[in-house]
Parts: sequence; structure tokens; C-alpha cells
Amino acid sequence: MKAAGTLNQPLLLLRPQTTNETDGSVIKSYQQVAMVWGQVQSSTGTEGAVAGRLASSYLLTLLMRRRTDIAEGWRVELDGQSLRVTAVVPAAPQTPLMQVLCELEEEGDGGT
Repeated sequence: MKAAGTLNQPLLLLRPQTTNETDGSVIKSYQQVAMVWGQVQSSTGTEGAVAGRLASSYLLTLLMRRRTDIAEGWRVELDGQSLRVTAVVPAAPQTPLMQVLCELEEEGDGGT
């Protein structure tokens, strides 16, 4: 396990929020939850055609202090880039750090 001193990247955690408008439309946005320190570990990238356009995604693993509220579907902002949380690796209660798997999409995904 890495020492906490290696958590050297500021990460902004955002949770999804749905708002119902008066005209019946639903707006999905993200609400800031916390700024935490973490370590970013790169993984693999993929590339393919989506709706007739070339799109690529890049997988990252974030190591941060253990939290109980972060979940799949959240967003993490890192250096002005938005990462989509794809999985949270369960950590034992006595473990001080956790892993969060994220995807950086090169082509905008419309906030979904």
C-alpha cells in the first residue's frame, strides 16, 4: 500500500444531481462534494467508432483516502479534465486508501 504522502494530485469530486424544471424537462448536472488529494495511475486506452465518429477513451486508476460516499456515475475533475467514475474498488474498513476506476473520454459524452 502506498504512503499517504504520495497523494499529490488535487481531485474535485462531483456527484450527479437531477433537477425537474417547471416545463417537465429533467436537467442532469453535477454538484461539488469535496476536493481531495489522490494519486493518478494510468492504465490503457481504447479507440473506436461511435455514431460514425472516431472516439477514444483512456482508463485511469485514482488512489485516494477511503470514502464511503463516492459511487459509479460520479465525476472527478483533474487538471481541467472530467473523468467518469466507472467503478469503486471495495476497501476493507481498516484500509486507509481506496481505488477508484475512471474513464477519460476524448470525445464529449454529453454529460451522461
